[in-house]
Amino acid sequence: MLLGMLAVLTVLGCSGAEDQAVSPFQGTGIGISTADIDTSIDPGNDFYRYANGNWLSAVEIPEGSDIVTRQSRASAELERRLTTIVEDIAGRPQDDGSPEAIVRDYYRSFVDRASINRQGIGPALGDIRRFQSVDDVGMLSEVIGGTLRADVDPMADASRGTPNLFAIAARPAPDDGRTVPWLMTGGLGLPDRSDYLADTAAARGNRAAYRDYVARILSLAGLDGATSRADGVLALESAIAEATGEGLAEQDRLAAATIWSRQDLAENAPGIDWQRLLVAAGLDEAERFALFRPDAIRALSGLVASEPVGAWRDWLVFHRLSSHAEVLPDRFGSAHAGFYERRFNVPSRSQSLERRVVDRIGALFPQTISRLYAERYFSDEEKRDVEIIAERIRSASIARIESDGELGEDARSEGVRKLDAMTIAVGYPERHGEISKLRAVGDNAYAMTIAAERAAYAQELAALTRARSDLRWRVGAHQTEAQYLPLENALIIPAALLQPPFYDPEADAAANYGSIGTIIGREISRAIGSVGGLIDSRNIVSGWLTPADGEIMTGRSDRLARQLGELGGNPAEKDEVMAGQYDAQLAGLVAAYDAYRASLDGREPRVIEGFTGDQRFYIAFAQLWATKADAQYARRMSQGGDWMAPRLRVATVRNVDAWYRAFDVQPNDALYLAPEDRVSF
Repeated sequence: MLLGMLAVLTVLGCSGAEDQAVSPFQGTGIGISTADIDTSIDPGNDFYRYANGNWLSAVEIPEGSDIVTRQSRASAELERRLTTIVEDIAGRPQDDGSPEAIVRDYYRSFVDRASINRQGIGPALGDIRRFQSVDDVGMLSEVIGGTLRADVDPMADASRGTPNLFAIAARPAPDDGRTVPWLMTGGLGLPDRSDYLADTAAARGNRAAYRDYVARILSLAGLDGATSRADGVLALESAIAEATGEGLAEQDRLAAATIWSRQDLAENAPGIDWQRLLVAAGLDEAERFALFRPDAIRALSGLVASEPVGAWRDWLVFHRLSSHAEVLPDRFGSAHAGFYERRFNVPSRSQSLERRVVDRIGALFPQTISRLYAERYFSDEEKRDVEIIAERIRSASIARIESDGELGEDARSEGVRKLDAMTIAVGYPERHGEISKLRAVGDNAYAMTIAAERAAYAQELAALTRARSDLRWRVGAHQTEAQYLPLENALIIPAALLQPPFYDPEADAAANYGSIGTIIGREISRAIGSVGGLIDSRNIVSGWLTPADGEIMTGRSDRLARQLGELGGNPAEKDEVMAGQYDAQLAGLVAAYDAYRASLDGREPRVIEGFTGDQRFYIAFAQLWATKADAQYARRMSQGGDWMAPRLRVATVRNVDAWYRAFDVQPNDALYLAPEDRVSF
């Protein structure tokens, strides 16, 4: 078994002497903000307000926003860094044909709004004419195939994440772990299926506004009878919404995952000419497809044959133009913002042109921006330090599984094997795989955007032929999201996340384990959670937890959800949905603490400014999640999604014995739980 520091040597490769591999790069600073602590509050009564009370009193929500967090400064710093990178590229000579030259040319075309407005709809006319020439199911199938992109993740709620009817993702198959295309559905312009089907005033208002928006886009495209065409598009999308069904929870998607052959597509989902679609999509050599909604694939295929071809033509035109409104004349962008920004608070035109071009470049050319970010802002020492932290947390997580007396021996053994097999990647990918050529029809922003999307899709197709051991990053070094990939059993920790308040190389170990360490621990724990428990150490969906083991895990999860639910803030059904998030947070907190103590080699850490090491660890965790939101935002977030109220996230500490010792929490304190009532993962 490859554990502990031995694993660090493997992650770091040929790094020289062993002491280099195991010596962390840690500072000596306190790593927490003592000024933000409200000492008038007993930590045992409200630990969140104790750690953040002065910050919550002093901070102001910025004008035009409804929330501010301690993490906001990291977002602002990241935005500044990315703007610097992009503007440096745009303002300097670049080698012809280099990735930097492509970024430079795209930047210049995007910000040249005068040229975009002058060209009008011209750059998109070829697409409009091609879509409007569709006259039968065979041609429609071919055109739909040509619109496929790799713009969704099968392990996210991706069923409505693409404006196209289908999307693919190259991921391990559920039955043997080999890379296959996952086929997913989309095709909707409204944010939620209920917007099409619910008979409520809000849903009816959304449909009416959406119909007007569709008509506006089709009118700007030069199509006559835009209002009646919009009626047809709305009716078609309502049928798509009905056909795709309710979204599935992550574990339900995995449990429902199945494999279809090319023949299965034709036999089980008649309507579409699958041969023409797959050839147009570049999937003519793919023999197996993974999907978790065969009923939706079947229903959508039927709609392609049954719904009026004219509605499909207009639907194709609308979605191509709407999803590319920012690289079309300003009247398209204004229409887009007038609907999505005002109706659903989706930012678009309200952001500066500078911000929009930087965001767009980061999305279209992530490999290039990722490489440049890592080169400028991430050191080898920081990479090594976080790798060591991650490996210690892996070892701590394994130790907790091994000592779990409630789980069966087989479950413990497989859980250990799975964590041992997990790939942990820190900072940036080994290979960036940058786009070096764009086959654009013209040098305008619209043509370059379409070409970049096609290039990214070609990279996804190429991944279908790669070895299963070749890890592909799903986020770039320039993104602030630690990501566990359940199908690959891999944890990605990007460089941009490794800045204050998540990680500070000048802070001592307590603060870093309490902040970035708890995030790493949380993501590692997902490998054996409700989703990870369905995928074994071979990356095969096998459901390796026995029913008895599953009941034990579910029992712990239910206890924690009830416990946090008693603190209030969420409806009961939200606490049920959030159970997996609560579990991961508590498991990550405990594993990070165990790893922190192990890093001390039996020594007691020094006291800094009156705070012990354990106190700094827990305060760093609590301060990481400091959030101030207006009442409407907090209420909206508490009702849906997987947003965990910061106060509830921090309240997981009441299940950890070490927290009680660190702050002398007593039975008369509000957060106190009797030892037998504390949940352990």
